[in-house]
Amino acid sequence: MSRSRKGSKKASRKSSASSKPSTNRKPVELDAEQVSAAITPIELPHDELERLAAAMSQRHSNVMRIRRDRSKLNASEAVSGTQFDVPWYPPAVAIPNDYRASRSIDFAAGEYYLQDAGSLLALAAAEAHTDSLSGQLVCDLCAAPGGKATGVLEAIGSDGFLLANEPIRSRVAPLAYNLSRTGSDRYAISSEDPDALSQKLPGVFDTILIDAPCSGQALLSRGRQSKGAVNESMVATNAARQQRILAAAHKLLRPGGTIIYSTCTFAVAENEDQVQWMKDELNMQPSPIEALSDYQSPLADCGYRVWPHRDGCAGAFAARLTKPIAEEPSEETAEFSEDPWLLRRGVLQSEQPLDSGCDELIQSVFGISSTEARTDEESVLLRQRDWIAEAFCEGAPEWVKQDWTIGPEVAHRTGQTWKPSHACALRHPDDPFTTNAERIELNDAEAATYLAGGTVPTDQRGWLIVQHRDRPLGWVKADGRIGKNHLPTHARMQVVAEVSKDKGREKVVD
Repeated sequence: MSRSRKGSKKASRKSSASSKPSTNRKPVELDAEQVSAAITPIELPHDELERLAAAMSQRHSNVMRIRRDRSKLNASEAVSGTQFDVPWYPPAVAIPNDYRASRSIDFAAGEYYLQDAGSLLALAAAEAHTDSLSGQLVCDLCAAPGGKATGVLEAIGSDGFLLANEPIRSRVAPLAYNLSRTGSDRYAISSEDPDALSQKLPGVFDTILIDAPCSGQALLSRGRQSKGAVNESMVATNAARQQRILAAAHKLLRPGGTIIYSTCTFAVAENEDQVQWMKDELNMQPSPIEALSDYQSPLADCGYRVWPHRDGCAGAFAARLTKPIAEEPSEETAEFSEDPWLLRRGVLQSEQPLDSGCDELIQSVFGISSTEARTDEESVLLRQRDWIAEAFCEGAPEWVKQDWTIGPEVAHRTGQTWKPSHACALRHPDDPFTTNAERIELNDAEAATYLAGGTVPTDQRGWLIVQHRDRPLGWVKADGRIGKNHLPTHARMQVVAEVSKDKGREKVVD
């Protein structure tokens, strides 16, 4: 997807990229009969249906999925003291009652991702909290806003690669922002219809995650869906769309590969019936997960459900199936039959020179020339798209050179001036691309001031990465006295230091 178009630039610069919570909406209420019709043929006692109906209109608190390369002991004291793990996904913890998780320096530093516990069921089905995905080539087919894609990106390790695909282009900006918060550069983004993508990369991926568009019955409690979510016509429309997406995912998957399918709805037609359809029409084989046996669906041996009234979340469904290895390669996979991975092979090099201003910035800030290799064995693909420069990781697939992919952003141009991008500052401090960048360490108060948009004191000059406890937060441009703030608007926040229990008010760090 080219970003040289004016419309693309405008959409990217808008700040729909933030992970900050949206304005509260009024929950939608259902009665027991409506809920019963929604989950048929699953049968529950009437009193449990009433509890489920009440829970579906009750807003459940988000949890904190701790970043994989962080220990709970290294997070803030307010986080590390809790013992309320999500049973199906242990790396996630409950948010303490007096802790504003989205208004902390730890959140800004990417220590954790905030999401509903139910959405973690898909990551649990992918066993993203183990080493199962390490080194794999993974596609998240419907990736925005990134709650699952970021978990996968953390799980694939230093040898894997993620293609995060989001068909709706207006949702690419928040996806890119959230992926950058992981500190990893082992990803590319695309905005392709699944059918079109399956024609470009048939038979390539080890694992495909599909958080499918659905009727969204689990979103009723957040006011993000109407009562129409339980209508048969809406369920049927979504079920048909899901089958089209699943057929495309099957083409993208290599023999022996795995599909993780998930939804945020309760309708059997969109969940267990889709599992059966994959078995019957795509010859997919069930791949049960022992660790999730307590949540197994009564209608599918490889499908799992969490419920609002039982599990303290909005609710979710997830399933895991595999593509038989013995399946004969089709004409679509023949192109990749000799080397279906593409990941651990080619050396990527810049195919055309960057603007002189962009090249000068990259050399001066990062110590990298677009004409030099990053290591003796491999080089980075530096690519310029009009006002954006991207840098793909070493060992990235050759297909990232295509114009429909977007890479991790390292620089951007405003007017005629090139500046380092926020996403680049967030890379791991030992990342080869940013290891030569100058850094400045801030204390708690200075970091809070910076995150609110203020300047920071420094006797250094030039572009500096601002850090707090060795964790990158963003850029400043320093003149020897102060560092001018270059934190994007969507990444700014007023840091809450504590909650005043006696007055019931938050105290903000000055």
